[in-house]
Amino acid sequence: MRIALCCLFLTLTSIFAESKPNIIFILVDDLGKQDLGCYGSTLYETPHIDAMANSGLKFENAYVAHPRCVPSRYAIFSGQYPARQLFQAKRIKSKNTLPLAKKTFAEHLKEAGYATGYIGKWHLGGHGGEPKYQGWDTSIMAGHAGAPPSYFYPFHKTKNGKSKEDFPPVDGKEGDYLTDRLTEEALQFIEQYKDKAFHLTLAHYAVHTPIEAPANLIEKYQKKLKDLKIMDGGKSSGKDAKKDTTGVYKTVQNNPAYAAMIEKLDNGIGKILKKVDELGISENTVIVLTSDHGGLSSRGLKSKRELATSNLPYRHGKGWIYEGGNRVPLLVKWPAKIKSSITKQRITGTDHYPTFLEMAGIPFSPQDHLDGKSYFSTFTGKSYDRGAIFWHSAIGRPAQTGDTNMSAVMEGDYKFIQCHNLKKVELYNISNDISEKNNLAQSMPEKALEMEKKLNTWKSSIGTEMAPTKNKKK
Repeated sequence: MRIALCCLFLTLTSIFAESKPNIIFILVDDLGKQDLGCYGSTLYETPHIDAMANSGLKFENAYVAHPRCVPSRYAIFSGQYPARQLFQAKRIKSKNTLPLAKKTFAEHLKEAGYATGYIGKWHLGGHGGEPKYQGWDTSIMAGHAGAPPSYFYPFHKTKNGKSKEDFPPVDGKEGDYLTDRLTEEALQFIEQYKDKAFHLTLAHYAVHTPIEAPANLIEKYQKKLKDLKIMDGGKSSGKDAKKDTTGVYKTVQNNPAYAAMIEKLDNGIGKILKKVDELGISENTVIVLTSDHGGLSSRGLKSKRELATSNLPYRHGKGWIYEGGNRVPLLVKWPAKIKSSITKQRITGTDHYPTFLEMAGIPFSPQDHLDGKSYFSTFTGKSYDRGAIFWHSAIGRPAQTGDTNMSAVMEGDYKFIQCHNLKKVELYNISNDISEKNNLAQSMPEKALEMEKKLNTWKSSIGTEMAPTKNKKK
C-alpha cells in the first residue's frame, strides 16, 4: 500500500512539473525602453536580450503603474495601484512599504506547489518585511536598500569605504561585480529546482546608480562613441541636456559606463537563457523581462547629478508621468506557447500579477490584484480592451529628477495629465504624438473635461492624497 501511494505521489509530482510552467521574472532597475537593441538603441549592445525578443513576444506599449522604484514595485507585487493606500501624505512612512497583509503572486504560486525564490533588489520592507515573509522561500540579497553602495565587492561599501546599513555585507572576493553575482545565484537556484515547477524573481540592482562597470568595458564604449563620432557624455552629460519646465533631460545615449552596465546585464541574461536550454526545460519555462520604470534621463534645473541615458523620442524619464518615465520594455519568452511576434496591446505594472496566476493555471484572486488585468491572451496573438490606466505621483522631486506632483489617465488615443504644482492640465493624442509635444487641452476642451472627470472619479474612489513636494536635496 505504501509503495503504491509513493508511486502515485511521484506520478502526480511528475505530472504537476510537466503541466505547470516554470516562471522566471527578470525585473531590471531604471532600464528605459530605448536602452535595448531590440527597441532601437544603436550604442548599447544587448544581443542576448535581442535574441529573446526575436524568439518571443515583444510589447510596444508596456507601462508601469508609477515612474519610481518603490511604488512601481508595490504595484507589480500587489497587483494594485500604489495610490490606493501608499505614497500619500499620511501613509508614506509605513514600516513595510508592501504590508505583510498584502498577498503577493508568489504566495499564490507557493500554495500551488511552486518552489519560489527572490534574488536582488526588494526595496519594499526592511527587517521582517523581506521577500521570505511574502511568499518567496529563498531570499538572497533582497533587503530594503534602493541601490548598492558599490557594484564592486564589497558591495555594501562605497568607494570611500562608507557602509550602508540597509545593504548588509555578503560573501565575495575582490573583483566580483554585483550583476554577475546575482546571475550566479539565479543559475544555482534554477539548477537546484530544475526537476519541479519553480518561480524565480531576479530583481537586478542594475542599471540603477551608482553608474559603475569594469574599466575594460567602459573603454570599449568610449572607443565606440569615438568611432561613431558621438560626444562622450559620461559625467559631463550636461552638454547634451535640454531644458523642459522644471528640469533638464538628456538627448543622446552617450554614457560609456552606463553602456557597459547594460552589456553586463545582457551577458547575465544570456547565461540564464543558456542554462534553461542546457537543462532541457526551456520549452516549458516562461521568462519575462521588464523594468520598474523609464531610464534616468532627467534632473532638476540646479542638479549636477550624472544622467544615465536618453529615452527619446519619449519625453523625460524616471520620476515623470510622461511617456519616458512610464514606458518600459517587456519581453516574454515561452517556446511552448509563444511564437515570435510583436504586440501593441497596452498593459501596466499591475497586470503581471494576474498574468502569472493564469500562466500557472491558478484561479484569479481579484480581491488581491484589484487593478490588474491578465495579458495572457496576447500570447496567442489576441488583443483586448485594457480600459483606462491611471497614475498618481504625490512624491515629486523637482530638485533631483525635475518632476513635480502629477496625476494622469490614459484611455484610447488620449492621455490627460494634471500638473498640480504648476496648476495646469495637459492633453495629448498618444497615437500620433508619442513625444507629448502638442498639448490639446485648449483646442479640445470637451475631451479634456471628459478625461479630467474620469481621473477625478478614480482618485476620489481610492482616496488619494497629495504629499508635500520634496525639494530639499540639491
